[in-house]
Amino acid sequence: MTTQQAILNKIRTAIEDRKQNPLPIPPIPKVWEIRGNSPAEMTEHFQKNLETVKGEFVLCNDFSHAVRQIDELLNTINATQLAVLDRPLSRKIAEQLLDVQKLDAPQKNTPQNQNRNFVFATTDFGDNIQKELAKLDAGLVSPEYLLADTGSCLFVAPTAFDRLTTYLMPISIVVAETSMLRENLPAVWAEMKPKLETATNGEFVIVTGPSRTADIEKILILGVHGPKRLIVFLLP
Repeated sequence: MTTQQAILNKIRTAIEDRKQNPLPIPPIPKVWEIRGNSPAEMTEHFQKNLETVKGEFVLCNDFSHAVRQIDELLNTINATQLAVLDRPLSRKIAEQLLDVQKLDAPQKNTPQNQNRNFVFATTDFGDNIQKELAKLDAGLVSPEYLLADTGSCLFVAPTAFDRLTTYLMPISIVVAETSMLRENLPAVWAEMKPKLETATNGEFVIVTGPSRTADIEKILILGVHGPKRLIVFLLP
């Protein structure tokens, strides 16, 4: 028997022995521990971590307060062309903003109120969707979850419109409810699993604050590869 054959025989014996006596599976380490934080605690953590990465946070008293705050923001930044993610909350906010526009137009008579336009997912852009969405002023989006430990927004994006609307426009306006708050990503895995099993296309998009990049001198610049501003309006 050659040395090579002896080594191969030992390997075969070891493999066969391991099949008969498999090693126990080691326990999964708790990388992210679920602490069972209250909604108030998660709100505080989310705000702190979002603002750490230069995101903005507005805690709203109710739905009407959120509409007023977003309306004022749109007027302040002169945003008239918005893409709206097709989710119940963001669509409802958009409809209310259009009603506010109709009520305020005779009194304010400003270009912002008269020309405000919302682009929904039903709009057919064809192959020009990226170029057309890039022309808009802001995106009005609503996530599936908010991750408190990183100040992140998690979106389910089954279409190109959904994906691009979350990060293509220079300003991202996020409307969410406290019921969307989770401590961290593992806390939503069980809820995400059924969606993953039934999804036929698309992806999950996690957005953590405005776009950030740094040059060779390590100077941080916002907005190079995505929104320069990201504002989260949190409703009860």
